[in-house]
Amino acid sequence: MSTNHMLYQVTVKALLFKDGKLLTLISPNGYLDFPGGRVDASECNLTWEESLEREVAEELGQDLHIKVGETVFVTKRAYTFSGTAHHVAAIYFKAEYESGQITLSDEHARFDWVDPAALATTDYKFVSADECRQMRAYFAPER
Repeated sequence: MSTNHMLYQVTVKALLFKDGKLLTLISPNGYLDFPGGRVDASECNLTWEESLEREVAEELGQDLHIKVGETVFVTKRAYTFSGTAHHVAAIYFKAEYESGQITLSDEHARFDWVDPAALATTDYKFVSADECRQMRAYFAPER
């Protein structure tokens, strides 16, 4: 029996909808992203949804208000920082825009509201193969 367990950081992400369109973010290096981020150590007593609301406010501005809904899927991501590999489990929630203006943080270069079906058919640069597979399955037109 192996005891070499993988350690994952946890991130929470919003699939944020407004009038049937999905908010997409593009990182400075050209990757498709969605609002959200890693759960802080100080948030162990908060719900996933509360952590997501904090992250959305950090990335999109304090003026933006959303309603977080159901969990839709979980993906795996990996990145290297300062020569160390980090592994992330990303929990995706469906969310609805309620009000406010988007003010992007410096974590993203731009945003757009897109037809969700475009994620299944457009050649976006995804962060991970697992995320790509799950996004395309979730947003497939026959779904």
